[in-house]
Amino acid sequence: MYIRTRLAVLVTLLVGITLALVGTATYKLLRHGLLTEIERDVTRRAATFAASRPQPPYPLDVFAAPDVFLQVVNAGGTPVAGSGNLGGRVLPLDERMRSGEVVEGRVGGRPLFLTAAPLSDGTYIVVARSPVTIYGALRQLRSLLYGVIGAALLLAGVVSWVVARAALRPVERLRQRVTYAGPHDEVGRLAATFNAMLAELDAVYRQLDESNQRLRQFLADCAHELRTPLTLITSSLDLLARLGETDPAFAAQALADIRQEAERMARMITQLLILGRADAGAQIARKPVLLTDTIVDVCRQGQAMAEGIRFVNDVRDTITGVMVDGNPDYLKQLLMILVDNACKYTQPPGEVRIAAALEDGKVRLSVSDSGTGIDPGDLPRIFDRFYRGKNATGTTGTGLGLAIARWVAEQHGGTIEVESAPGRGSRFSVLLPVATQGQPAA
Repeated sequence: MYIRTRLAVLVTLLVGITLALVGTATYKLLRHGLLTEIERDVTRRAATFAASRPQPPYPLDVFAAPDVFLQVVNAGGTPVAGSGNLGGRVLPLDERMRSGEVVEGRVGGRPLFLTAAPLSDGTYIVVARSPVTIYGALRQLRSLLYGVIGAALLLAGVVSWVVARAALRPVERLRQRVTYAGPHDEVGRLAATFNAMLAELDAVYRQLDESNQRLRQFLADCAHELRTPLTLITSSLDLLARLGETDPAFAAQALADIRQEAERMARMITQLLILGRADAGAQIARKPVLLTDTIVDVCRQGQAMAEGIRFVNDVRDTITGVMVDGNPDYLKQLLMILVDNACKYTQPPGEVRIAAALEDGKVRLSVSDSGTGIDPGDLPRIFDRFYRGKNATGTTGTGLGLAIARWVAEQHGGTIEVESAPGRGSRFSVLLPVATQGQPAA
């Protein structure tokens, strides 16, 4: 049995016992008080009647009431006169009544409280009162107490169960973190949680170790990628210092190389900062963006990059006026990464095509080329950081572009896919959800 159930049962029992004791005491005190009042009433009526020194015919009906009966009997108990409501019934007279004691008895099946008092002529006045009305009121009181106690028990059970459940909710949360098939109560589940904690800590430690290994590898890759342009810049500066004054053409070429490598380093640092923000859980600020404006900018810059390559704008009219919930700068960067890669791996007179169309409530943006394609063995890792496939030989790059592209797509609630075959080109597709009217920006 669950602890919350046991607590609810215990509280209900305690409340029930308390209410039963209070109800019983209340009932008994009230019953005793009411019956004592009846005894006092019959004693008072008998004394009052005797003090009036009545003479035959006795004025019994004056002292009678619907539930009060009077009868005059002689010393032997034989009736001499009676009140009209007796209806022929005879009230008993015993020694206790002769002494003024109130006794409880039944006459004609009716419960009565009786007492007697001597009269001046040697007879006795017997006074009786029926407690039927009092008994009826007490029965109603019992029924009311039963109902109140029952309702109170039900309420106490429900409230105590709810309170116990709320109090034990933290224990329930602990239980949900591990799978345990032990005793079916909260303490048992808590014990199971602590028993499994070492295993969880071990798993966390392994995850941290793997994260540290990835971080070390990332730093090593960064150092390697940054060391190459720095080495070229340093070498060019050394040669420029020795030969620059005597060979103006060489000096111009050296400065161009230095500029190129510096720009490459700047791009790499920018990309590393973007990925660093991604690792820190940064979220891209978004707003409704008209997608055609972004595509027009990308196509204009893509045509400038595609030297000797046919650049095709295959954007469908169906996306005219279509908006996505996104960031125009990051969306442009995503498409420019794909266009730059397509141009880089496509030789003249090849073709690079950018397309956009609606597809099941989403926008599919695709950049395809007729270039060298991607080896099937490289496809699973194509979006990893610093990874460059077999076809990347002889081309410049950092291996970070596609990792950034995937992060940007995911930040926009979308996905990025690739289809490629060696010698047949590649096609990168980005699926983005269409912004609904009134959709809040993230």
